Amino acid sequence: MQADEPAVAEMESATADLLRLAFVEIRFLTEDRHEDQSPEAVIRRRKRVNAIADICHNLPGLLAPDRRARLADGLRSLWNTANAVQRRWLVGNWDHLAYDHRWLTASTPDATAGTAAE
Repeated sequence: MQADEPAVAEMESATADLLRLAFVEIRFLTEDRHEDQSPEAVIRRRKRVNAIADICHNLPGLLAPDRRARLADGLRSLWNTANAVQRRWLVGNWDHLAYDHRWLTASTPDATAGTAAE
């Protein structure tokens, strides 16, 4: 563990909570009933679902017992490969969880620029 990394238990908890929030948001976005059923709205929701699913698809594996010692490396890789939309989603949810993500995000100050919905 590097000096700036949080404890593994804190990273595990934040990762599990991030997955929970992803599932809830994906469930909401794929629900049949939405006020705006225009084709453009459906496309926007589908793009958002795909962005969330893409950024989260490796998270369950990072929580596997044999990989937990390398969780920080996995989260670094996740952050480094995320696009701007995905980074805003991560930061917004980490902020919601009161998770101190600065050990990952401090090197990319533009990560939270713009809006989270794209």
